[in-house]
Amino acid sequence: MAVKIIATDLDGTLMAPDHLTVTPRTKQALLDAHDNGIKITVATGRALEFTKGVTNQIPFADYVICSNGASVYDRNNNKFIYTNLVTPEITAQAIALLNTLPVYYNIYIEGSTYVQKGSDRFFENDGLPSDFLEEFASKLVVCDDLAAAVKGKGAELIDVFYGDSDELKKTIFDFFESNGLVLTSALAGVVSATAVGSDKGTALDGLCKIMGINSDEAMTFGDASNDATMLRYAYYSFAMENGDEICKASARFSAPSNAEDGVAQMIEKYALKGE
Repeated sequence: MAVKIIATDLDGTLMAPDHLTVTPRTKQALLDAHDNGIKITVATGRALEFTKGVTNQIPFADYVICSNGASVYDRNNNKFIYTNLVTPEITAQAIALLNTLPVYYNIYIEGSTYVQKGSDRFFENDGLPSDFLEEFASKLVVCDDLAAAVKGKGAELIDVFYGDSDELKKTIFDFFESNGLVLTSALAGVVSATAVGSDKGTALDGLCKIMGINSDEAMTFGDASNDATMLRYAYYSFAMENGDEICKASARFSAPSNAEDGVAQMIEKYALKGE
């Protein structure tokens, strides 16, 4: 069947290795697909505010699945059409715990990324480009008292950077799992926690149902374990060559790496030529 929607992860997938650039070839492939009536969806672990540098490059994108599927934003109508949040109570408990640990963490709320002032001293750069980190930092809402700033609000996603400490990992995982949260990862040493039912696959399924699109008319791209549900959902599912093993086991097809315009190559071959 013809492809009617394309949903692509960002970092390690759509973006060039600098995490900032959509290459001309990839941009053109997406535009050609959009001009042929295919809906274009960004599906990312990022909060909405941190996707704007991407959607400025592909302004024709129709939807953004953000925070690993905890929210869906309709760019044509400028509104969230779906959210599934960690409860305010568990969000507050997570902040209280994490403030006692030597970790850097982010709380995604209402499309923005909140951080506790001073926690950056625990952040360790695991090879991410400095320009990308500078852009990320420019989007942060830095709070003198994070707990007070977000009191009464539920989180889309909680990101914790625990590094290589098994002790920290156990403490953090035990807390999240005891509260029934879903854990995924896009980078080694980082865990992302969301409410049950918040994942990219569930969000994409809901979006497709709204538009009357079947899973065998969906094309998805990813490189990490947080993309697995989305890859399992779609018939035209592609794991990037640079992807992890969980990602590759979840996809039906493989694509060249993001450094080789793998997304563009597969769109050109399967969505535009209909192979």
